[in-house]
Amino acid sequence: MARLSPEELAELREDFDYNDADGDGRISFEEFAELLEDLEAGASADEARIGFAEVDADGDGAIEFEEFVAWWSSP
Repeated sequence: MARLSPEELAELREDFDYNDADGDGRISFEEFAELLEDLEAGASADEARIGFAEVDADGDGAIEFEEFVAWWSSP
């Protein structure tokens, strides 16, 4: 993972919090699907599930901030 500046981390925190619609500190699959729609990714439901599983590195069924950062900062 690339080393991020404090400003980049703060921006990612804002993005994470925006996409964490229920404010529970985790992004659910439903919130992730909304994020993909906002990005106009054009992902099918199956593609969204596969992408979610890849980002959810610990497999607990939600994306935590650290996983979100790793996703956005990966090459």
